[in-house]
Amino acid sequence: MSRLDKLIEKLCPDGAEFLTLQECTQKVKNIKWKSYSGNDKKYIDLSSVDRDLHCIMETQNINSDSAPSRAQQIVQTDDILLGTTRPMLKRYCMIPETYDNEICSTGFCVLRANTEIVLPKWIYHNIATTDFFAYVEQNQKGASYPAISDASVKAFSLPVPPLEVQREIVHILDSFTLLTAELTA
Repeated sequence: MSRLDKLIEKLCPDGAEFLTLQECTQKVKNIKWKSYSGNDKKYIDLSSVDRDLHCIMETQNINSDSAPSRAQQIVQTDDILLGTTRPMLKRYCMIPETYDNEICSTGFCVLRANTEIVLPKWIYHNIATTDFFAYVEQNQKGASYPAISDASVKAFSLPVPPLEVQREIVHILDSFTLLTAELTA
């Protein structure tokens, strides 16, 4: 019996509870540009996120004078960004420490894990699934410029086992992702 099997048998023998993303995430704050006088901020727009590598490649430096109207959301380390405009392009990523307290476009749904309930990487791996993107495809609106609302994204339900089980599954998925990357390099 694997470590994961033992954890499941011990901690959730009857399966995992399902929660919506809304129920397991926290609210994100917006920047108040009119009263902001600090240093330039890095701006993460939709084109900043690589669709294959699922990471931030390039950003622009902005300030209160140069900020586009969509530059509103303050991101934190381990937030998950999901592009909601043309969402089937699969522009999603996790915020690394280098972008902590920077700004992203309102074209992203920012998923900030409530870490008492769910691991950030648990959310990340769940939104990378075919089930999630089938849900997105069914719930996006518009033909030529499809989009999905933050509310619709956050209505998606995912299994939420105990944190110890999440940690073990995330470890397995991260190991698999690393091995896959090594094989395809």
